[in-house]
Amino acid sequence: MSFQEVWSPFLIGSFLWFAGIAGMGSVAYALLRLYRVEEKLRELSLVLFASIVLALVFVVADLSRPLNMPLAILGSLASGVFIAKLAVSWMTLGISLLSILLVLTLALALRHTAVPALSKFTDNKYFLALLALVGLLVTLYSGFLISSAPGVPFWNTALIPVLWLISASICAIAVLKILVHEEKLSRILTTSSLALDAAELIAIAALLNVALYSGSIAAKISARALLAGELAAPFWAGVVVLGVLAPLVLGFMLLKKEDRRLALAAAVLALIGALVLRILVIQAGVFEVVGL
Repeated sequence: MSFQEVWSPFLIGSFLWFAGIAGMGSVAYALLRLYRVEEKLRELSLVLFASIVLALVFVVADLSRPLNMPLAILGSLASGVFIAKLAVSWMTLGISLLSILLVLTLALALRHTAVPALSKFTDNKYFLALLALVGLLVTLYSGFLISSAPGVPFWNTALIPVLWLISASICAIAVLKILVHEEKLSRILTTSSLALDAAELIAIAALLNVALYSGSIAAKISARALLAGELAAPFWAGVVVLGVLAPLVLGFMLLKKEDRRLALAAAVLALIGALVLRILVIQAGVFEVVGL
């Protein structure tokens, strides 16, 4: 048995992590602006822009010839192939969504730093609705990109986009918990995070259960590698214990009394767990053997 070597777990895992932070973080920014919560929006806008830039850096770095990518995109745009591929290619759709989110988050970063006059544009409810929609689509796209990859049964399930959406929401809340100090908002974030942590645990269990009991041989190998094989140690320690259970316990403690140090610890652990989850899911991919 050998794991897939088409995608680098570290590069693609990091891409998925940053894309999730930028995606659901954009949804969070839009909601905060619509509810007139002003605290730390400047810092959040910079995190969103940096995250989408880093997501693009990591996904391009995984290409065999990354320097050819700009010319390939320009060539396909000039020939009209790019537009035709939008309806049939997750890669083409993803590049489009990531590029749009890059422009939108750049506008937000400029509005909070060098060009305040952009507020007339970026504070508009239609801009915020577009930001939230594109952020949500970027998050879902990154899940569908993995689940639609041919030949790796462990990934070929609708549970991956669901898990990615839950995990990315946890990441967005973790970033907000690191940034904000206002107690009422922090308690809302703690309560939301608890519900999402529980949902993530169920989604992870469902993903492994489906692979073990109704999947193909390759899917079973992937699930066993995570549960009791060579990936078990980082899975149980990094994802389950540190990434989900520890933030869950800290969250219940925070419900009794908000504590800045505990909130920071829970947020950092949740972010680390989400990154390890993505790296391990990519690492655990095993190609299905094709019979002749």
